[in-house]
Amino acid sequence: MMPTSMRSRMVLLVLLMIMVLTVAVALIVLRSNYESAKSMADEYNHQLALDTMESLDIKNKKYGEVSLQIVMSQLVQEQLPRMLRADTADPGFLSFKTELTGFLNQYYFTSDEIESIRVWFGDHNYLFVGESRLKGGGGYEEQHGYRSARESPTHLAWVANANGTLSQWHVITSFQNKKSPNNGSANPVIGAVEINMKPQRLLESMDKLKVMPHARFSYVNADGSLLVQYPEERGEDMAGADAAMLQAFRAGDGKPLASGLRSDGYLYFFERSYLGMYLIISYPEQTFLQYVSVAGVPIALVALLVLLLSLLGVLYISNMTTQPLRTLLKGIHAFGEGGLEEKIPVTGVREIDLIGSGLNRMARQIQQLLEREVQFKQVGHDLEMKNKQAELRALRNQINPHFLFNTLQSIHSVALRKTGHETEINRMIIHLSKLLRESIYHIGNSVTVEAELNNLWAYVELQQIRFKGRFRVKWDIHYESLPKKLPCLILQPLMENAIHHGAFHAEREEVLITVSSSYADGELTICIRDQGCGMDRETLVGLLASLDGERVPGASGHGVGLFNTHSRLKYEFGDSYTMRIDSVPEAGTNVRLVIRDQNQYNERQVVDEHV
Repeated sequence: MMPTSMRSRMVLLVLLMIMVLTVAVALIVLRSNYESAKSMADEYNHQLALDTMESLDIKNKKYGEVSLQIVMSQLVQEQLPRMLRADTADPGFLSFKTELTGFLNQYYFTSDEIESIRVWFGDHNYLFVGESRLKGGGGYEEQHGYRSARESPTHLAWVANANGTLSQWHVITSFQNKKSPNNGSANPVIGAVEINMKPQRLLESMDKLKVMPHARFSYVNADGSLLVQYPEERGEDMAGADAAMLQAFRAGDGKPLASGLRSDGYLYFFERSYLGMYLIISYPEQTFLQYVSVAGVPIALVALLVLLLSLLGVLYISNMTTQPLRTLLKGIHAFGEGGLEEKIPVTGVREIDLIGSGLNRMARQIQQLLEREVQFKQVGHDLEMKNKQAELRALRNQINPHFLFNTLQSIHSVALRKTGHETEINRMIIHLSKLLRESIYHIGNSVTVEAELNNLWAYVELQQIRFKGRFRVKWDIHYESLPKKLPCLILQPLMENAIHHGAFHAEREEVLITVSSSYADGELTICIRDQGCGMDRETLVGLLASLDGERVPGASGHGVGLFNTHSRLKYEFGDSYTMRIDSVPEAGTNVRLVIRDQNQYNERQVVDEHV
């Protein structure tokens, strides 16, 4: 949808122009980088091909020297011509085979790349070490490797075998004159040496080529026959494509091309060894779109950054032109959030200022109405609080403390007169009377830690009479904490939880409950720790959630005492107070109260008492 304002249309037009310019520059840079990267990749891959062919030539030369040493050995040159005419049952023939076998084993057992060495002579005679498999029937004249070697100027050739191995063939000629060279023309042929190789060793020489992504390569003999290829099963179409490109390469000047040859989306490199063999390397040529998808990310990020900066510039200009309207909208938003005391400033634009002044008047009127409403509610709240205080005083007056205490004293006296000595009933009456006195006269006031601990001791005495032998209490009180102030009867719910939920449900016969207090560095710390049954993780999480106000305590009353204690302390001390609860099943529960800045709290209590 086309924007209706002139400003929006101008902003959109500027952004479109910047976007088109940025995309054009990015494409130009990407194209230049693509051509440069392609040239570098061609040079790098060509160098890899040279290095690989050099490694293959080293292996060819190595085993060419092995076969040459066998051909030129004194044993072969002096005795093999005589063995051609010897009877195979002749002891001399058997001795020659034994001696030649030992000679060949020197090369066979010192190389893990050789699968077998076979010396052919006579019509169908041969002698071998290593694997005994033949490559076909007939004598060496009928073997493909021998025929290829005869056609080679060096009388040396490599061939691929049907069983997947490679063989190096070397023609054996008899020297008419020891000083004459082995040129293969003047000297008669008396046999051949076949060294059968494991092709995996040649593949290891081509490992460096595998760094080229999706590369395939072939090692081809001088006659065009395939020696080894990678991947091993590439299909006839790929092998035929390699052969066709080799023919095209050989039809030319036959020199390696730095840029290679290209066909059907593949790039080809050719390297020729000193024996006339070829290494053909081909891999998919990367297109410009493929290059952009990989290498174009940084340039795309730069383009995105340019667009972002352009957008910021356009927004800055737009902000300058729309500032008066934004000021008005900000004032309206503030009114909606409840900030009626804020005023919309003068912008200098007549229409905007008229609207702003009208909104300011409306905000003042709404604020006046709200202030009156707050005053009415405050008056109602004060009346409600006075009514509740009056009801509380009326309830307190309904109980005659002196009558209640006199009645308890009378019961104590009667029990003492009947038994003649103080019993558990007498002690319970004394402790109950103390707790009632504190709850009636000091329930709304603050007491010292010492007085609170005395009240807690009275409660413990009552519970020990009730649950005799189920728990014992250890008091670890530091004197520095005794004069500090607390709300009255704040610790009794914590001790009640330790007894009823900790000791009463514990499996051990007697549970230890420890009450400790300390004051250091402005912090009052009170702990009530029991070694009772403890709480599982789910119960503890639910209890902590109720303390944080995320849920209410259960209807069963579990956690109500802790919740009330926490609420009273939170009300009295605010953020200066924290409660920490740690519990382990079958190990017990520890409730720790920490109150900071006691001096400030005590000063506030003195002011409240005077008021």
